[in-house]
Amino acid sequence: MEPFVQGWGLTILFCGFIVLVFLGAWWHLNRELTWVRALTDHLGFELVADEPGTKKPLGSLQEHEIRDEAHMILTAKDQAWAQKQVRSWQMRSQRLEPALAFWTDLLRQLGLLGTVLGIGLALMYTGSDVTKLLGPLALKVWTTVAGLACSILLSASFGMKLTAWVDAAEKNLEAWDARRLMQREAPP
Repeated sequence: MEPFVQGWGLTILFCGFIVLVFLGAWWHLNRELTWVRALTDHLGFELVADEPGTKKPLGSLQEHEIRDEAHMILTAKDQAWAQKQVRSWQMRSQRLEPALAFWTDLLRQLGLLGTVLGIGLALMYTGSDVTKLLGPLALKVWTTVAGLACSILLSASFGMKLTAWVDAAEKNLEAWDARRLMQREAPP
């Protein structure tokens, strides 16, 4: 067990775990950003379509789902339910930016946890060999490097485009909902 802790074994395990968390974060953010893009595009198309009810060519199942939800909202008899659905779209799109902050902070904290664990393991050693004292610490610093690198990569990949798509989704949703409410109040 000591060679695992003193050597590269524990460091590689921690770095591997950080990379797995990074991949999970990437998948989650990419999936949610794809949904926000599909919602923004669909609502934008409905806002600029020449005739109400003009069908946008659809590709993914997600786009079909959004189109069907939008149709149910537009034709709903229960306006409280329709407003609740619109609000759920708003909340889902607004959760994307805090999700990015959560994942980047988690990756940094996991990296620091590995380094602090290395310090703790180094302080537990009671021998006279200085290399055994500093060995775990020197290797565990790589967990901080891995955590910071993954955090920076995630921020760089999603930071600006995520904010732009969330803002666009919010504007399209506000305009689409305002048009929906005006059409509902207009005499037939």
